[in-house]
Amino acid sequence: MNKFVCIIIAALLVCSCTLYDSVTKGEKVAQIGRAALYKTDIEKFIPRGLAKQDSIALVRQYIDSWAIRQLMLQKAEEQLPKQDKDVAQLLEDYRVQLLVFRYENKFVEERLDTLVSLQEREEYYNAHPESFVGRNGVFKGSLVKMQNSSPNLQVMMKLAQGREIEELEELEQLAYNSAYKYSNYNHNWVDLNIVAKETGAPLEELQQLMAKNKGVVEVKDTVYTNILQVLDYVAPGELTPFEYNSEKIKEIIISRRKQELLSNLQRDILNDALNNNKLKITEDEKDS
Repeated sequence: MNKFVCIIIAALLVCSCTLYDSVTKGEKVAQIGRAALYKTDIEKFIPRGLAKQDSIALVRQYIDSWAIRQLMLQKAEEQLPKQDKDVAQLLEDYRVQLLVFRYENKFVEERLDTLVSLQEREEYYNAHPESFVGRNGVFKGSLVKMQNSSPNLQVMMKLAQGREIEELEELEQLAYNSAYKYSNYNHNWVDLNIVAKETGAPLEELQQLMAKNKGVVEVKDTVYTNILQVLDYVAPGELTPFEYNSEKIKEIIISRRKQELLSNLQRDILNDALNNNKLKITEDEKDS
């Protein structure tokens, strides 16, 4: 009799759980073993306003992804040895890393000074010149790409030789009106590798041309002529200008400040734990 009563109670519990799920989660759309996917699970991932066909396709895609994940999980449960299925320590390690990472970010965000003065940047630049030697060369000037058939090609070549403000402005105006492409680097240093990609010329070839031609460099193919008006150039292996490295130096200094904050945090937490007996190192007692 007692056994019969237990069976009835168990059956009622199963039915009540199923009824609870159907009430709280809504309509069931797929099931694999004990795992079930409900309509409410899908609805939150489907954007509003989709066309009917798009919505149907997206729902089917979600169901398929869910089914594959559950079937793969079943295979893993069946095929993997017991030690490979024990992921509790991995999950705990990940949880610890994630929480520590979030706390460190919050701690740094609340205290990090992101203002870096010009003087600080210059001091760092002067103290670490070896860090700012260029690999590819850097360039300041203009790049004008024109079709070989352009009637303004020779005029542009002549303007590229000028250095007066009026000539630079005239070159820019003509480039905007008749060039296939125009890149203005008059005020910002640019890595020569970027210029090489724009011209389509190999970097080594462009470096050689820049070394030979100090004012104007011409790179030509069967369709286009690339005119480089060279206002300034620093060859590979030479110290690149402070102006070119200013933002990079700012990032380095901020990164160092961040690391210093984290190092101080870790040191202070450890010292506080030792001073307040939150941490007791038993090895110290053994050695004493």
